[in-house]
Amino acid sequence: MAVVVLVLAATAAALSGGRQGGPTRVAVDTGSPGRAVPAPFLGLSMEWTSLASYGGPARPGIVALLRRLEAPAGAPLPLRIGGASGEESWWNPSHRGPRPPGVRHDIDPASLAALAGLARGLDAPVTMGLNLQDGDDRNALALARAAQRRLGGRLEGLEIGNEPDLYTAARTFGPPAVRRLRKRVRYTPADYVRDAGRYLDALAAGLPAPSRPRLVIGGFAGSPAWPPTLPRLIARHPGTVGAIAAHRYGLSGCELGGDADSSRAKLLATQASRERMAGLEPLVAIAHAHRLPLWVAELNSAPCGGAPGASDSFAAALWLTDALFALVRAGVDRAAVQTFDGAVYAPFARRGGEAVARPPFFGMLAFARAAPRGTRLVPVRIAGGGRVRAWATEARDGTVRVALIAGVDARSVRVRIATGPGRPCATVRVTSAPALAARAGIADRAPRTVCPRGGAVPVEVPGPSLSVVTLPARAG
Repeated sequence: MAVVVLVLAATAAALSGGRQGGPTRVAVDTGSPGRAVPAPFLGLSMEWTSLASYGGPARPGIVALLRRLEAPAGAPLPLRIGGASGEESWWNPSHRGPRPPGVRHDIDPASLAALAGLARGLDAPVTMGLNLQDGDDRNALALARAAQRRLGGRLEGLEIGNEPDLYTAARTFGPPAVRRLRKRVRYTPADYVRDAGRYLDALAAGLPAPSRPRLVIGGFAGSPAWPPTLPRLIARHPGTVGAIAAHRYGLSGCELGGDADSSRAKLLATQASRERMAGLEPLVAIAHAHRLPLWVAELNSAPCGGAPGASDSFAAALWLTDALFALVRAGVDRAAVQTFDGAVYAPFARRGGEAVARPPFFGMLAFARAAPRGTRLVPVRIAGGGRVRAWATEARDGTVRVALIAGVDARSVRVRIATGPGRPCATVRVTSAPALAARAGIADRAPRTVCPRGGAVPVEVPGPSLSVVTLPARAG
């Protein structure tokens, strides 16, 4: 068994609430590799209503920012377009009227051109949401055909519906203010199987294989009665379903309640990241039993645009890195971070023609740096004092990457990495903030090279922070 040991010792404010703590040892077992990070894994989900903003003058800045995620991940950033707005949109290239009940947004050639521009800039596959609630499978097919003509091979998936288990609920949330319409007076899992099945048949007939995009089902908000319908839907339409979608948020419910401090504390608890993500394992099992991928089509810290003071704080970055690793461990095949223009939980904001990184972006970035495509999760054991979480991966060439999540207000943590003989110098990337509540002032520091001294690599890790330590393979 090959083991890399990291020894963390608090040097300032103790990690356990102000008391001086002992050293924390993080042992990485590179002799027991686990699941490989799928490629591509990390993605971005956006609403149809944000496409004009993201695909307009700000597009070059957004593409440049998101390319910062693609480079360390070694894979394109898949785009998913849809969300709640997908159930209130239709293909209407000539803007004819009147719109069907429940439809408030037109999708036209300019929409598809904006989407194509983003996909081309990122060299990314696209999954497009289709309106299921209006029951118009012919309009959905027309949209799919138009998108296929515009996007070509980049159109990877067509997602049938969005959160049908919430069709009977109307919601207003924000900022910015978003009003979600009530779609049906009554809607059951059996209704979904019938309606989604009709769409599967229409799309399969109208988009011949092998060029047909994956047809994606699921995408439930979390009601437990709905996932058991998926095997029945798949069995009734053999060879048609191409993927299963899921949604996952760290905090549950639009009415979150409590103050920002309380929301941040809940977000940083393992229940919000590791346990919530592990809760998808039964759905992963359904997908994999049918040899289908499980895609988390929406992932973020809190639903309904996010929790102010938490989803837009550095705590959201810490949560997101932890959650993404937990999803890989749970068997998920892709995870798209949800956003819309101006959302509290948005990973970036538009500033004229530029895109400015916000706290969740740095959580995505730390994950991309620590878990490039094809690397394998390796077990991590933590012993001693200190509230630090760790994940580790190993590449085929033996490079070990360790992600350290320090969610406390310690001023500095000293890390000693016991490398053994022959291990070259390490590279350290640290992203830190003045406090967990920080929305601005996040510092993504330049990489530092730290060489072994006395069989260990000494590294200073501030808190709160996200740090990625890269240990190249031993020379020779």
